[in-house]
Amino acid sequence: MTDSVSSEGDQRKSRIAGLFSRAASTYDQVGPRFFTHYGRRLVELAQVSQGASVLDIASGRGASLFPAAERVGPTGRAIGIDLAESMVEETIHEIRLRDLGNVEARVMDAENLLFPNATFDYVLCGFCLFFFPQLERALSEMRRVLKPNGRIATSTWGKTDEHWQWLDDLLESYLPEPNLPPDEPNTPVPDFETPHGMQAIMRAAGFAGATVMAQSHDFTYATEQEWWATQWSHGMRGYLERIEATMGVAGLANFKAEAFEKVQAVKRSDGLHQMLPVLYTLAARPLG
Repeated sequence: MTDSVSSEGDQRKSRIAGLFSRAASTYDQVGPRFFTHYGRRLVELAQVSQGASVLDIASGRGASLFPAAERVGPTGRAIGIDLAESMVEETIHEIRLRDLGNVEARVMDAENLLFPNATFDYVLCGFCLFFFPQLERALSEMRRVLKPNGRIATSTWGKTDEHWQWLDDLLESYLPEPNLPPDEPNTPVPDFETPHGMQAIMRAAGFAGATVMAQSHDFTYATEQEWWATQWSHGMRGYLERIEATMGVAGLANFKAEAFEKVQAVKRSDGLHQMLPVLYTLAARPLG
C-alpha cells in the first residue's frame, strides 16, 4: 500500500468518525428507532448463545451490543468498538446506567483490531461495511479475531424503496458527483445491496457458508419535522452538512423545502411511511 492511499484512508476515517461523533447525541434517539429494531434482529438471526464472547463492530449507541449482552448473559461478554469517540462515550454512559458488568465499549479502528487471534465466538457488523476504506483489511481482521467456526453476522441496506428514490435524486441535484478518475481495470466494486454481492464479499474474505436473508420493515415518522430531525441523527447528516457548506444556509433551506414537498407522496393519516430493506448476511470462519 502506498503512503498516499494510506493517508487517504486515514482522512476518510477521520471524517467518518467526526460525522458520527457530531450525530452521537441523537443517533437512534429520534424518530422511529430503526437501528434498534435491526440491531436486535441481527442478534436474533446470528443465534448468539449464552456464555459466548461477542465483538460488535462500529457499535454506535449499542443497537446490537445491548441485545447481544442480554443473550450471552452474565457468563458471557460483549464488547462494542467504534471509531467515533462521542458514540463510545454515549454507550459507556448507557452501560453504567444499566449497571451491566458483561459489556464494554472502546474506541477502536476495525481495520486494526487490538485483540488476539481467535478471541470471539461471534462478530457483529451492523450497517458499516460500506464505510471501511480498506474493506478487505477490515474483514480480514474480523476473521482473525473469530474462533474457528465462529460466526460473523452483518447487515447492509438493500435497494432503495421506489417511493423514496426521489431522495437520492434530490441529493444528486444539490451535490452532483465530482469527475473522478476511472477505477483501476479489473477492480471490482463491492455490491452490498444484493444477496449475490454479499456472498461474493464474504467468499473473497475467506468466510464459509454465507447465507443472505432479505427483510424489510415499515417505519413511520410522525411529522415532516421528525423525519428531518432523524436525517441529522445518522449518516445522512454528512450530505446535509455538505449542502450547507457548499450552498450556504439558504441552499440547505431550499433542499429542506423541496424534501418536505416530496414526502407528501408517502404521507398517510398517521405520518410518513418508509419501507427500509435490509440484507442480513451470516457466515463462518472455516475450521482449517
